[in-house]
Amino acid sequence: MKTKSVKYILIAVLLLALVAGVVIFFFMYGFYEVKNEDGTTTRIFVRKTSSLEVGDLVAYRYPLEFDTELSSRDVCVSRIVGMSGDMILIHDGDLYRNNKKVSEDYDTYMRYRASVSSGDQDLKAILSKYDVRIGYVLNDGKACEFVCTESEFRKIFDNEKDFESCRKIIDRDDWKDMDVFPSSAFFAWNKDNFGPMYLPKVGDTLKFSPQIAPMYKNIINFEGNDFQSDTYHVRINQHDAREYIATKNYCFVLNDDRTDKHDSRKYGPIPVDYIIGKVICR
Repeated sequence: MKTKSVKYILIAVLLLALVAGVVIFFFMYGFYEVKNEDGTTTRIFVRKTSSLEVGDLVAYRYPLEFDTELSSRDVCVSRIVGMSGDMILIHDGDLYRNNKKVSEDYDTYMRYRASVSSGDQDLKAILSKYDVRIGYVLNDGKACEFVCTESEFRKIFDNEKDFESCRKIIDRDDWKDMDVFPSSAFFAWNKDNFGPMYLPKVGDTLKFSPQIAPMYKNIINFEGNDFQSDTYHVRINQHDAREYIATKNYCFVLNDDRTDKHDSRKYGPIPVDYIIGKVICR
């Protein structure tokens, strides 16, 4: 009888341990679906954690409340490139943190263009030999835009001697892209030239003029306040304001594919508490 009792106790303990393990697993980990640009979805596996650092690939709630493409229920994936207290700048496609150029030890994807002197060569066929995403064919077939990593571009540049030119395409630093944050005439920013922008931490006092204020619009909105500004006035919750004290910590996220602007270049710094966790696989 004793042997049976011990057996049942062991089974009960194992079952409890199994249930506890399952509960802990779903508390610490999760599967999420991310929308792709082509309308498909990718399933990702995430470890839920608040222990974050620069370089982490993270899943986070889409931060803009009103958007025609995504909603706050959607999950996005980007890489943290700056944490609270950092100053971020993108200049000619290169990333700088606290005035130092960042050496990124992960693949990033940029836009390139190859051209030939005549339309006799099939540029798409030539480029299809490489790991690239082919875009527009231009100039009656004499030029083609594509997206790839720097290392793959080097391979193409070194191998394809018949190309008249093969170069990276960078937005001019004086051109304003209205799809890039902040949508204000006072900021001539685009995906390749952005900032400098300070990432606030809890307790920071953000001082601003009506011209600078649009940079902080989303931060103030993320913290549950109404923000309005024009050329002469800034109003927070219907009151004139020239400063604001941040109540959250913020980070700056970028997509490894730098041609995809659904990151902090579209909505500015995001609150750290919007981040679900680190992406383990996708």
